[in-house]
Amino acid sequence: MAQEAEYQFGVRWSVNGLASSVDIQDIMLDFQGVPSEQNRMLPITQYVRNGRNALQFYAWPVPSAEPFEEQHELRLSIEYWEPGENPNIDAKTAFEVVMMPGVEDAKPEVVSINSAAPVQPRESGISWDQDYFKLTVPFNNRQPMPTWCWEEGDVLRDNEATRNSLAREYRRLHALFAAGDNEALLNAAATRTEELALASGTPEEYVRDRFSYDMYFDNPDVYQLDDLPDQPMTLNLAAGNRVAWLTEEGVNQPLRFKNITQEGRSAFISIYFIRRDGQWEICR
Repeated sequence: MAQEAEYQFGVRWSVNGLASSVDIQDIMLDFQGVPSEQNRMLPITQYVRNGRNALQFYAWPVPSAEPFEEQHELRLSIEYWEPGENPNIDAKTAFEVVMMPGVEDAKPEVVSINSAAPVQPRESGISWDQDYFKLTVPFNNRQPMPTWCWEEGDVLRDNEATRNSLAREYRRLHALFAAGDNEALLNAAATRTEELALASGTPEEYVRDRFSYDMYFDNPDVYQLDDLPDQPMTLNLAAGNRVAWLTEEGVNQPLRFKNITQEGRSAFISIYFIRRDGQWEICR
């Protein structure tokens, strides 16, 4: 049933003393490889489709061979708000799921549901995978949504040919970063700009400006572009194998600027691709 008002969506999560990663449709939104006490929310409107959706929430002790403790808690919720509202103060909770992985025989529990919300949990499908430290939370969206680019890309094969083809696109973008060509980089991400503007209800020029890379280009005494790795990178696929990206050394993105004023600090350029009409296209 369609809602009278159109809402925007966010995911809120918290952990206490665990590392974590939050994905939607298997597309990574956030990764924290060190223990934290964070309570965060990120917008996900541009990742929510009509009908069935799924969040994947990973949380693990550091080192991962250590057991969970009884007080460890994973808390995950979907928030929604009307366009123009401030999600930090106006967001309502559609539903919330809690998992206590250190408690014997613990199972995920839906601790609250707002039946008036446009998204509802698929309670029978919520699960915790102890082997992969993975909480899966499927949910239904009954609010009409646009068809997003990540739904429309070609179904990709997980093979060397796909990886090598995408690696060539990374090399093309790396050359644009090396040349400091901010306009060409933003033009390459026109689909991303258009869809994020639609999802957030903000002008495209504002979204485009948010993704400007001039901060890196204007401060060469702080930011230095890293070389792309020589060895083959890892191909990652998500959203029914329609979204692709490359990584090295775990989840590290190969496009990054080293902060030369802080040893070991880098700014990673996170880009997700689809392949459409025979071309790689920046989708997110």
